[in-house]
Amino acid sequence: MLGGPGTGKTTLLADAAAERVLHGAEPDSLLVLTASRRSANAMRAEITRRLTASGEHEGRTVREPMVRTVHSYAFAVLRLQAGLNELPAPRLLSGPEQDVVVRDLLAGDLERGAPDWPRELRPALSVPGFAEELRDLLLRAAERGLGPEDLGKLGRQQQREEWVAAGKFWRQYEEVNLLLGTGGNALGIPGSPALDAAELVASALVELEGDPELLAREQGRVRHLFVDDAQHLDPLQFRLLRLLGGGADDFVLAGDPDQAVFSFRGADPSLLTGADRDGDRTITLARGHRLGRAVHEAVATVAAHLPGGKGHRGPIPLASEDGVVRTKLLPTPASEASWIADQLRRAHLIDDIPWSEMAVLVRSPGRSFPVLQRALGAAGVPIASATEELPLAKQPGVRPFLALLRLASDPESLEADLAEMLLASPLGGTDPLALRRLRRGLRRLELAGGGNRSSDELLVEALRDNDILAGLADAEARGVRRVGELLSIARRAVTRGDSVEDVLWQVWQASKLERRLLKQVTRGGSLGAQADRDLDAIVALFDAAARYVDRLPKASVAGFTEYLGSQHIAGDSLAPVAMRGTGVSLLTAHGATGREWTVVAVAGAQEGAWPDLRLRGTVLGVERLVDLLSGVDSEKVSAVAPLLAEERRLFYVAASRARRVLLISAVQGEDEQPSRFVDEIVNAAGDEPAEVIRGYTKERALVLSELVGELRSVVCDGEQEPERRRLAARQLARLARAGVPGTHPDQWYGLGPATTEEPLRSTEDVIRVSPSTVDILAKCPLRWLLERHGGSDPAQLAAVTGTLVHALAEAAASGADGERLKAELDEAWARVDAGAPWFSRRERRRVEKMVENFMAWLRGSRAELTQLAIEQDMEVELPAAAGELRVKLGGRVDRLELDQQGRPVIVDVKTSKTPISSADAEQHPQLAAYQLALLLGAFAEHGGKPGGARLVYVAKSNNKSGAAQREQPALDEETGPQWLELVRKAAAATAGPEYAAQENADCDRCPGKASCPVRPEGRQVTGP
Repeated sequence: MLGGPGTGKTTLLADAAAERVLHGAEPDSLLVLTASRRSANAMRAEITRRLTASGEHEGRTVREPMVRTVHSYAFAVLRLQAGLNELPAPRLLSGPEQDVVVRDLLAGDLERGAPDWPRELRPALSVPGFAEELRDLLLRAAERGLGPEDLGKLGRQQQREEWVAAGKFWRQYEEVNLLLGTGGNALGIPGSPALDAAELVASALVELEGDPELLAREQGRVRHLFVDDAQHLDPLQFRLLRLLGGGADDFVLAGDPDQAVFSFRGADPSLLTGADRDGDRTITLARGHRLGRAVHEAVATVAAHLPGGKGHRGPIPLASEDGVVRTKLLPTPASEASWIADQLRRAHLIDDIPWSEMAVLVRSPGRSFPVLQRALGAAGVPIASATEELPLAKQPGVRPFLALLRLASDPESLEADLAEMLLASPLGGTDPLALRRLRRGLRRLELAGGGNRSSDELLVEALRDNDILAGLADAEARGVRRVGELLSIARRAVTRGDSVEDVLWQVWQASKLERRLLKQVTRGGSLGAQADRDLDAIVALFDAAARYVDRLPKASVAGFTEYLGSQHIAGDSLAPVAMRGTGVSLLTAHGATGREWTVVAVAGAQEGAWPDLRLRGTVLGVERLVDLLSGVDSEKVSAVAPLLAEERRLFYVAASRARRVLLISAVQGEDEQPSRFVDEIVNAAGDEPAEVIRGYTKERALVLSELVGELRSVVCDGEQEPERRRLAARQLARLARAGVPGTHPDQWYGLGPATTEEPLRSTEDVIRVSPSTVDILAKCPLRWLLERHGGSDPAQLAAVTGTLVHALAEAAASGADGERLKAELDEAWARVDAGAPWFSRRERRRVEKMVENFMAWLRGSRAELTQLAIEQDMEVELPAAAGELRVKLGGRVDRLELDQQGRPVIVDVKTSKTPISSADAEQHPQLAAYQLALLLGAFAEHGGKPGGARLVYVAKSNNKSGAAQREQPALDEETGPQWLELVRKAAAATAGPEYAAQENADCDRCPGKASCPVRPEGRQVTGP
C-alpha cells in the first residue's frame, strides 16, 4: 500500500486491524509493526479507540501486544525461545553500551600496536568519530546478512584492507559480548546474551529459520500482519517479515518511498517498492486528507524532483481548508528565530491554535536550537521539550550524584575542581559569592592555627573529613556541611556493602532535592523546565542502576560509575518521564517522521546546510559497502546524487508535517543563501513576486512586554501628538488595572524620588581623608562614593603583587640582603593564586624584577637622599574658619627621606607599569597632600618645610636611577594655600548629598563605570 503524506495509510491500517477484531479475529492473531515506540503507542491508542467506540467489542486481556516495533517482536521471539530452552532471555545492548565496548576494544588494539589495521588508519583509532563509523559499518553489514568472516572475505575480494581489519575486529566484538553474557556475574549464574539492534533481528531470523516448530507456531499465531512506515525497513528486518507474513491471511506493507530518510541506519526503500514488482497486489492511495491545498502544492513541488516512481505522488487534496504557506528570507539567524516566534504567537492568539499543535523543525540542532530557544522564550512561546543530546552521566541533574558515588568508593580521588562542582550543584546550593566567602573563611581558620595551606587543600579536606567547620558562620559553612554529610552517608553505605540502588536511594533521600525540584516544576518557566528535565534524568539514573544490578547483582558502586562515565553518546531509555506541559515541539526533521501538526515552521533552510552534500563515511567506506551489497556500482554512479535525494526527502518529510500552515524561513546575506528547495517553492507559487516574499518588515510583536514598552515610550515622548500620548496613557491605565507588571508609573525605574537628600556628613563631623583619597576625589567624587560603599573590585592580582612589592621594599630598606628577599618572595608567592602556571611564573619574575629595580634605585639615590623613616604614619588637622567643616588629613608615607639641605622629601613607591608624565607629576594631588601635611606640621620633628616629593615606578627600569621616577617641586607660600583649598574642597565633596561625575583619564579603568552617567554603559535608561 503506497501513498503520499496525509493519504491515510496509518488510519487505514488501524481501521483494518479494528475491523478484523470486530469480525471475530482473535486479538492475538493480529500484529501491527511500526517504526518507533512513539508510533506504536499512537497506533495502539487509535485501534483501542476504534474498538471501544464501536460498542460491539468486549474488552479483554491479550497475551502479546497487538502493536509493537520490529525489534520488540524480535526480542519477544528470542525470549520465548529462551524460555522454552530454559535459558536466560537476551538483553538489548544499547547504543551507549555498544559504543563503550567498541572504544575499549579499539584502545586494546592500540596498546598492541594495532597490527590488524592498515598503517594509515592507526592514528584514527583513538578518535571518537572512528568508533562511531566502525559501529555504523558493522551494523550495515549485519543488516545485510553478513558476518565477520563474510566482511573479511569481501574486503579481500575488493582489496579493502579496512574491511578485512573490521571483520577481525567484529569477531573480537562478538566474542566479548558472548563473554559478557555467559557467567558474567558474581553468583555464577549464566547471564543474558547481550545483542545490539542488528544482532537482535538476525538472531530472531536464525531461530525462526532453524526451528520449523517455532516458525510454524508464529505463522499459525500471526494471521494478520500489518507494517506501517515500511520504507524504514532494512534488509534483515524485511527478511524477517517476509518469513513471518508469507503464510498469513493478511500481509500489508504500507509506506511512502519518498519519506525514506533513515538510510544512515540501513533503511532501504527499494525493499518496499520491489516487494510487488508486477504491481498486481499494490494499492495506491490517491486522495489526500490532511494537507491544506497550499501546503499540498508546496510539498508536491519538492517531491516532483525526487527520483523513482511517481505513481503514488500527487494525491488529490480533499482537505476543506486552503492552507497557508509563508516563506521568509531574513538578514540574520536571530531575526529568523524572532519571526518564527512571532508567527507562532499570532497563530495561538489570533487563530486560537493550541501550542501543542505547533512544531519547529530544523536540519541541524546544534546550529539552530540555541537561537530558537532564546527567541521562543523571549516571545513567551512555551517549548514542550527539546531532544536530549547528552549521555546520562553528563546531564546536569545526574553529574553530582555520580560524583558522590565515585567519591564514596574512592575518597582520595576528591580534587578541588570536583569539590567546587559539588558545592555549586543543587546538593550544595553554594553560589560563587558564598564559595568565595567559604574559601576566605577556611584560610582565616588556617592562618589562625599557624598553618599555611591553600584554600583548595582546605576545601578538599573539609569535604573528605565531613568537617562541620564550627569556627565559621552558618552562611559560610552550610554548603560544606550538606555535601560532607551526603558523602558520609554514601561512604557508610558502600562500606556496608549496600547495592548501587540502595546507596543511590539513601543519597537521594538525604539530599531532600525532590521537594525543591517539584516546587520549581509547579512554578513553571525556564527553571521549572530545567527541574523537570533534572527529575527525568534522576529517574533514568535509577532505571540504569536497576538494570545494572539486575545484570550484575554483586557489582560495586565504583563499577557502576565507571560504566556510566564511559558512555559518550546519548541513549534511549524506557524509564518513565514526566508529562510535558503543552508547548511547541522543537525537533529535528528526522525526529518528526510519522507525526503531524496544524502549524509547522521549517527553520534554517540554508544552501550548504539543507541540502548537506558533504560525503559521509569515507574513511571505512560504509556507503561503498552498502552500494556493493545492493548491486550498485558506485564507481560509475554519482556520489552526490543519492545525498541530494536523501536531503530532498528529508525536506519533503519536514514540510509535509503541516496540516494547515507551513512556515519556511532562511537567512540571506553575504555569507548565507537560501536552500534550492526554498527557491523551488517560491518560484512555483507564481502568484506573489519573489521580492515581496524576500522582503522583511518587522511587525509589531504580540508580546505583552513589548506592547507595554511601546506604550510607555509614546507616553514619555514629548514630540508625539497629544492625542496619541493620551490614548497610550489610557491603554496603560487599563493594563495597570489588570495587574500587568511595568504599566503603573510607580513601577517605572528612575521616576521615583530620591530616598533621602540628607548629606552623609554633618557640620559637626570630622572628615578624615588620606592623600590617596584626595587623589580620587580630585578626579571624580562619584568614583569615591561608589568604591567606598561596595563598588570596588575585589582584590585583583595587581593589588596583591603591589602589597607584596611594598612589603619586600620595606624589608630591603631595613637591611635584608638579596638571598633573604628571594626566600621571602618564594614563601609569599606560594600563597598567591596567580592562575595558570605559566602566568604565575611570569608574574613572579616581574615581581622579582621590581624588587631589583627598587634596590638599584635605593643604592643610586643615597648620594642625594638619606633614609629617615619607612612606612611612616602621619595625621594633621587642616586649619578651618568658623562654620567650616573640620578635616583631618592622615595616611602612611612609603618612605620619608632627607635631602642634602635637610628638608623632608616624600617618596611614594608605585608598581603600575606606565609612569605618568612629568607635567602630571607636578600637579599630582596625592604627593601635594603629603607635602601639605608636612607644611602643617605632620613631621614637625624633622622640619616644617618640605623638600618636594617623588614617585618611584619600580616596574619601569632606568639606566641612571635604577627605576623611573617623577618629581614634584616643594610647596611654598604660594602653592601651599592652593593645595590646602583643593584638599578642603575634596573633603567637602565626601559630605554629599550630590556627587559629581567627572570624566578623566582613569575612566576606562574605573570599577564603577557601569553606574556612572558619564559613561555610555552607566547612563540611566530613562535619561536622554
